[in-house]
Amino acid sequence: MTDSTATPIAPAPGPRWRRYAWLLALVVSVKAMYMAFFLTPPGDIPDESGHYSYVRDIAHGQLFPLLGEASIPRDLWFDPPPSQRLEASELDQLADEASGIRPNRARDAARPNYIVQHPPLYYLVAALPYAVAERLSDDRWYQVRATRIVSALSLGLLLVVLFRTLTDLGVSPARALPLAAVVGFIPTISHLASGITNDIFLFLLCALATRHLVRFLLALRLPDAYLCALWLTLAGGTKMTAWPLILGYLAILLYEMRQPVWRWLLHAGGLTLLSMALPLWWALRNVRHFGNPMQVNVVTNQPLYLNYSVLDYLKAHPFFEWMLVHSYGLIGFSGFCQTPESMEECIGVKSTRVANHAFEFALWALAALALALLVHTLYHYGRQFRNPAPARPATLQAWVARLLAPGWLRSALLLALGMVGVVVYVWGVQHAHREGELGLFINVVLMSAGPIALLGAGVALFDERGDRRLVGYALALFFCFGLLIAYQSHKAYVLIADLRGVQGRYFYPYLPMLLVSAGLVLDRLRIPAVLCLWLALGLVWGEVHSYVTQVIPFFEMVRI
Repeated sequence: MTDSTATPIAPAPGPRWRRYAWLLALVVSVKAMYMAFFLTPPGDIPDESGHYSYVRDIAHGQLFPLLGEASIPRDLWFDPPPSQRLEASELDQLADEASGIRPNRARDAARPNYIVQHPPLYYLVAALPYAVAERLSDDRWYQVRATRIVSALSLGLLLVVLFRTLTDLGVSPARALPLAAVVGFIPTISHLASGITNDIFLFLLCALATRHLVRFLLALRLPDAYLCALWLTLAGGTKMTAWPLILGYLAILLYEMRQPVWRWLLHAGGLTLLSMALPLWWALRNVRHFGNPMQVNVVTNQPLYLNYSVLDYLKAHPFFEWMLVHSYGLIGFSGFCQTPESMEECIGVKSTRVANHAFEFALWALAALALALLVHTLYHYGRQFRNPAPARPATLQAWVARLLAPGWLRSALLLALGMVGVVVYVWGVQHAHREGELGLFINVVLMSAGPIALLGAGVALFDERGDRRLVGYALALFFCFGLLIAYQSHKAYVLIADLRGVQGRYFYPYLPMLLVSAGLVLDRLRIPAVLCLWLALGLVWGEVHSYVTQVIPFFEMVRI
């Protein structure tokens, strides 16, 4: 059913632009594959040992290995040299002590595989190229690299999906292509795309869900709603960090759906069941085995800090600075600790952080995007004070907008959202931990998410255009998940007195909607396409510079 207030989906870009998009996707995938085969050492992607063991278990017939029973073999990446095999127990002990694990002196002892806490979809897919490589060769070199192909291909496909989503919104191809290419030239993302990890595959699934959510917001067509729900359930079957996104996207679908009451109830049930199918299956499986639907590998010791609030945590520790630096360039994990020749020198996980001029360029680019979002949101926020109420409510969104239509009520709500946003921003800039001028600048940029999201929530409540509501929804979801990550990181710090979970990869499910919203804003503000091109070229230069001067030398040091 169409809607008279719906925004038409823009025509597909011409064949020349589609060829450019696929060509750029091919370049990005080939780059990631080259890194996977020849640059990134085995085990040097975050938790790659666990991810690879999970894939091997599935390929060998154990489809759903159980947390607490699954293990990571010590000879996962290579066979120990004959002269060192009798010393395997000593190597195990050194590795365990370096990682803070209680030593196990059994010669063939294996580490518990905590990665099997993740749902299995990515591992089922990655098991296919691994199984083919295992049948073609006994050499582990090929088996590892073949398994990494899934992440490399996912990154290229991600670029195409983002490009098509931007053009669906009417963003000009000359702006859409460089903006979509941004994700292919950020060192952390490139690093993850060269390894065995579920993060890039999840990124792709959430981008596909986002595309159909965008198309539904524009044209209100039910097939797009169901396709969005399908991709959401697949994302939920890949990683639990997508579960909050599923709830957010499902709420938007139901809030925006235009149907008579009984058909609305019918489709609301169908969309809910479809989008939650795999997460519910995984949650019920966890209840059966562990009595906890959200069972994960967690620290169980008593808190080291009592009465230590989230605000105290954010004041005392560089949460925002670490989050941004790690989002741009956190490289490495544990390859150094798995080299038999250097095991005695191992002092734990080895990583490097890219925080050079390339990072500063990315930071200034992010600041410019935040400013554009703020200008766009402020303008449309101001319009809502005089925006007429819908004449004939046909969706929950329109019904709520009409319910809050009286001028005094609408004004009070909009002003309250604006005041809370200002308070959040002022507190964050003044009190959140910072180190020097760079730390202050990072706080200024990141804390802007608070007021922009809250002002955008007012736009989402009242604006008559689905594309403008999209921007408000994107900012609100991103901000809410940021609060959740800060809370989870605080919980970890209270237990172990160390900053954990401060990694941008947890935000990947939420970035597609944020990126396409930023592209829409740049297009509506008529930012010259050449500036978008320079943004992409600057990130390309930054990645090449970072790899040549810092990342490759690091890999040579930790190479297995």
